[in-house]
Amino acid sequence: MIPHQLLHFGDIIATPAVEQTEPAQTLFQRQWQIYRKVVANNYLFHREAYDRLRRILVDEVVEPFRFLDIASGDASASVQALRGTRITHYHGIDSCKTALELASETLKTLACPVTLDQSDFVEALCDRSKTADLAWIGLSLHHLLTPEKLTVMRQMRRIVGDHGLFLIYEDASPDGEDRDAWLRRWDLQKPSWTAFTPEEWEAVTAHVHAADFPETASQWNSLGYEAGFGRVRELFVSPTDLFRMYCFEG
Repeated sequence: MIPHQLLHFGDIIATPAVEQTEPAQTLFQRQWQIYRKVVANNYLFHREAYDRLRRILVDEVVEPFRFLDIASGDASASVQALRGTRITHYHGIDSCKTALELASETLKTLACPVTLDQSDFVEALCDRSKTADLAWIGLSLHHLLTPEKLTVMRQMRRIVGDHGLFLIYEDASPDGEDRDAWLRRWDLQKPSWTAFTPEEWEAVTAHVHAADFPETASQWNSLGYEAGFGRVRELFVSPTDLFRMYCFEG
């Protein structure tokens, strides 16, 4: 199984050889610097995705809500979206201890109880008995193959129930495009990533080619309905048409 999320939104997974020889903290810092550069330059359109998330939280969630942040990373973008909303509890899940330590500081600005779990999110969701009113995952579900995505989405249908929302921002293809064609379009982004050194771009792209498995727009819809959701909404398509945001409702 390909390792799941290390860092929220665009994680950079090192090769096994690097993981075995490089101290964990040094590896984290190197990956973290690349990740922050991705965020600062909005290469994966974080700003637009989190703006849509905030609109849902402010405009549609009229009752106090419990928020489940899957593959939460340092939670910095989530905090920006959640600040001033009706949140009553924040629960973050991530496999990276250092990212969660950063999140614990960031989340102090929210006026609600916080729970953080270090865990693989697939395992955590299968074992989870607690419900949530709104759940969110960004650029991590695409690491799973289609049947595994469906398993997670069925768990999410159970967790959010009939009245909750499950929102995702993930790799997505136009209908009729296969993974190889999606990867070719990804490779065409290189000239626009001007803040990256050639080595940094290659690190990101090697991970994408190894670990990213997009679904077509129709397939994301089908997965939602097959998981038991009654309604699927497409909220955002990135300008590159490499990523899409969906809301699944009971």
